[in-house]
Formats: sequence, structure tokens, C-alpha cells
Amino acid sequence: MSFIDKAKEVISENVDKIEGAIDKAGDLIDEKTGGKFSETIDKVQGAAQDAVGKVSDASATVKDAAAGAADKAKDVAADVAAKVDGQ
Repeated sequence: MSFIDKAKEVISENVDKIEGAIDKAGDLIDEKTGGKFSETIDKVQGAAQDAVGKVSDASATVKDAAAGAADKAKDVAADVAAKVDGQ
């Protein structure tokens, strides 16, 4: 498993924690800057949360595709085994 794959897996397993950290970081920066950059901070928080959501969704799609491929391979292997046994 590559580093990127592992990162995607960790992100998809911890979406709530990561989104919470994004909110806390943005709120802290907003507080420290006296609200001067609130609009920009909100945009960055939204973009970061969107990115986390996309990674999580992509990871789920890949897992579903892999499970489907594994099921198909099992079915094909069972068909081949049945044909070999029948000869």
C-alpha cells in the first residue's frame, strides 16, 4: 500500500475528527486575527472540508469497486473449477 493510499484510508476513517480540527484551526486563526480575515478563513475552511469529503468519497468508491472485482473473480474461479471438475 502506497503512502497516498494509506493517507486516503486514514482520512476516510477519520472524517469527523479532521473536519473538527479544520473548524478549530479556523476559529483559532479568526480569534487571533480579531475577525479581520473571517470571510477568507471561512472560504479556506469550506475548501478544506470539501477536499476531505472528496477523498473520503473516492476512497469509498475504490473500496466498493475492489469488493465488486473480488466477488466477480471468486465467481469466475468457481465457474472454472466447476468446469474442470466436470471434465
